[in-house]
Amino acid sequence: MNASEFIADLQAAVPKFTRKRLLALGVLVLAFVLGLAVLVLLSHYVPEVDFERYGYLGVFLANLLPSLSVIIPAHFFFPTQALNVVVAAMGSVVLVALIASVASTLGEITAYYVGYGGKALLDLDRFERYRAAERWMERHGALAIIFFAFVPLFFFDFVGIAAGVLRYPLKKFLFFCFLGRLPKALVEIYFYTWIFKHVVSHLPEWMTGPFSG
Repeated sequence: MNASEFIADLQAAVPKFTRKRLLALGVLVLAFVLGLAVLVLLSHYVPEVDFERYGYLGVFLANLLPSLSVIIPAHFFFPTQALNVVVAAMGSVVLVALIASVASTLGEITAYYVGYGGKALLDLDRFERYRAAERWMERHGALAIIFFAFVPLFFFDFVGIAAGVLRYPLKKFLFFCFLGRLPKALVEIYFYTWIFKHVVSHLPEWMTGPFSG
């Protein structure tokens, strides 16, 4: 596999920027901001909620449930990243990233078994992005799983489906998915936690009170 073939495969996997997709990206950013605001307010008005003690279960569920969906970007409806940030800011970034990675990896079992259930039955070849994912799996195998588990694209479900169609071993699929998800979670949570701490420190006292001591 030479560089030109790799780039061609990547271009097939990356969605083209359109007004609709840019709007979807804006909605995702807005959902993160609103989710973060809700959690900040919740931690102030409901002080008995101990995010450090009980938030890890919330992190697990908030990362597991959206990953159970197939194709549909369910992360739009879950304040996943916002909860990760709040719990990490009050606890351990590494532990939150580890829990988030395990949960989101386990959630990809559904995509795997959708593919395992039958390519012909689902008429998967009509989806251009599925065909691209299948080419990636056939040519790159483990690298495809790690790469797309790491990059922030709504493409990984197709990779999971292709892994199921091609009867790629489930244990290997989950292992390589985790290898991609863990560094992704660490980068994202460190980045957003840094923003969270610096933004919150400049907010009015009635909002920053829960985090000041």
